[in-house]
Amino acid sequence: MKLLVFPVLWLLLAAPLFAASADAASPAGLVKQGEEYYRQARFDEAIGAFNLAIAEDRSYQQAYYARGKALFEQRKYAEAIADYTVAIELKKDCARAFFHRGVAYAALKEFRQAVADFDRAIAIRGKYDRAWYSRGLAKNELGDPSGARDDMQRASELGNAQAAEWLTGQPVP
Repeated sequence: MKLLVFPVLWLLLAAPLFAASADAASPAGLVKQGEEYYRQARFDEAIGAFNLAIAEDRSYQQAYYARGKALFEQRKYAEAIADYTVAIELKKDCARAFFHRGVAYAALKEFRQAVADFDRAIAIRGKYDRAWYSRGLAKNELGDPSGARDDMQRASELGNAQAAEWLTGQPVP
């Protein structure tokens, strides 16, 4: 009986280690790992982890969204837009994906598409201050200063300091 106690005890103690390594290989675990790389500005490694998550589960929306963010940081705007588009197809009410796709369109100076995406983000989440602010910037680029001012006012009311600075021309303390 004593001989069995040690192997059984070892298995009980080692089981969480095996479970953790299995979880790390899951799409959710890979995305979590990729997000950590992203926070460290290790974008190639982040994209690698997101690619593995997508290979494991082609319908894992968060992997496309996260990879889009990493691609954006590498200034691969068209690729980021493609990933945000898939993320939106997989989750049609993802305000963050619409917002980030709008930011990518704005980076490409495609301001009409950017405004359309910011509109969708705001329609999904009305108090999305960053979407109001970004839509204001895009409207300003499109020659709509009145629309830009209205959006900046709303963003400022929602607590967006950048919008308040834009409106006053002065840094907000």
